Amino acid sequence: MVENTQTSNGIPFMKRYPSSGLSVLVVGDLIAIQASALHSPQNWPGFKEWCEESPISKTGGIYKYDGTFLGNVEFPLSSTRSRFHEMLHSYVEKLGIEIRFSTMVTEYIETDDDAGVVLEDGTTVTADIVVAADGIGSKSWRLVSGFKEVPISSGFAMFRATFPLELAMKSPLVAEEFEGSEPKGNLTIGPGAHIIVAKTKEDMVFMLTHKDNGNAEEEWTKQTSIEHALPYIRGWKPYISEVIKSAPGGEAVDFKLMWRNPRKTWASPKARVIQIGDAAHTFLPTSASGATMALEDSYSLAACLQLSGKGNAPLAVRVHNLLRAERVACAQRMGFKTRELYHNTNWDVMDKDPTRLTKMVGRWVTNHDPEQYAYDNYGKCANHIISGAPFKNTNGVPGYTYQPWTVQELLAAAERGESTVDAGDWS
Repeated sequence: MVENTQTSNGIPFMKRYPSSGLSVLVVGDLIAIQASALHSPQNWPGFKEWCEESPISKTGGIYKYDGTFLGNVEFPLSSTRSRFHEMLHSYVEKLGIEIRFSTMVTEYIETDDDAGVVLEDGTTVTADIVVAADGIGSKSWRLVSGFKEVPISSGFAMFRATFPLELAMKSPLVAEEFEGSEPKGNLTIGPGAHIIVAKTKEDMVFMLTHKDNGNAEEEWTKQTSIEHALPYIRGWKPYISEVIKSAPGGEAVDFKLMWRNPRKTWASPKARVIQIGDAAHTFLPTSASGATMALEDSYSLAACLQLSGKGNAPLAVRVHNLLRAERVACAQRMGFKTRELYHNTNWDVMDKDPTRLTKMVGRWVTNHDPEQYAYDNYGKCANHIISGAPFKNTNGVPGYTYQPWTVQELLAAAERGESTVDAGDWS
C-alpha cells in the first residue's frame, strides 16, 4: 500500500478485521524484519522513526537448554505483531489510503482489462490489478492455480502466548532473568524443541516449538492447557517453565506448523491477480524471514508496476513473479535446515563452535534490495517473458543452482537421518 502510494498507484484496501479497528491483532506475538526489507521504507517520511520505537530488543541471546550462553543474534527491526500492524495502519491512514474494515472477499475475478473481488454482500470492486495478500486462507487459489493445495504437517507445532508482563514477573525466577525495564529476548535450544521468551515494557511473550503430538491445529484462537507444554522443557533453565505457567488461565495457543510446497506461479492466468506474502508462500518460523519476504514482495511488485505503467500491468505482474519465486523458495528451504539444526543439535560440535546456531539467516538474504533489484532487472526479465531471451536471477544463494523441490522430499530425508546439505554459500 505505502510503496504503491510512493509510486503513485492509488488503491483501496480491504481488511477482514472488524470495523472497531485492529484490537483483534493483540493475539499476535513476535515479528523480526531483516535488513533487506528495510531499504524501501527509508523513503517513507517518518516511518523509520516509528520503527526505532520498537518494543522488542534488536539483540537476542541464544542459550543451550541448561542456560549456557551461546551468543547473540541481531535483527534490524524486532516488534510484536500487534505493534507492527498498528504502526502500518496508522501510517497508511496518515497517507490517506482507503481501508475498508469488516470486508470479506469471497471470490477473485479477472478479465483481459481488469480484475476484481466479490465481497460477502455481493458487491464487486474492480481495479487494474488485485493483490491477494490475505494469507493462508486466501480465496485467490481458485483463480490462480485452480486447486487448493493440501498443507503438509511439518511434524511440529508451537505453543504461543502474549500476556501482561506483571503476571510473569510475580515469579522470582522470571524477575531475576528479566530484571530492569529494558526489553529483552532469549532463544533457548534443547532436545527436540526450542523456545523464544521475550519481554516488552508491557508484555511477556513465549513461543515454544515442539514435536506435534496430533492435538495442535492451524488456528489462532483455539486455546489449550499449558500443562501440555511443560514436558517439552523439563530439565531446562527453571525460569522458562515459570514463564509458561504464568499464562492467563493456564492456557496458550498450540499452533500447528504446516508446510506448503513452493510454487513458481503466484499470478492468475491473465496476470491481473497476484498473490504475495503467505497467500503465495508460507514459512516455518525458523526461517526468520516470513515477514521479510512478504515485505520484499510488496516493494518488488510496486517497482515493477511503476516501470510498466497501466497499459502493461499484467507484464509487470509476471516479471515480479519471475524475479521473486526462486529467491523465496530458497528462503523456505533455509527455514527447514535451521529447524533441523536446532532440534537435532550435535552439542559436541556446537559447544566448540556455537556461531552456527547464532547465524539465523544468510548474507544472501540480508544483503539484498528487492526494489532496486526490480528496477535493475525489469527490462531483461520482461524481454525473457516476451521473446524468450536468456535471463537468470542473481538474488538467490551464491553458487547454488536452483532446482525445484518438495516438502515431502525434505521430510523423508530427515526421517532417514540425512542432513540437507546444498551447494553454494548459504551463510
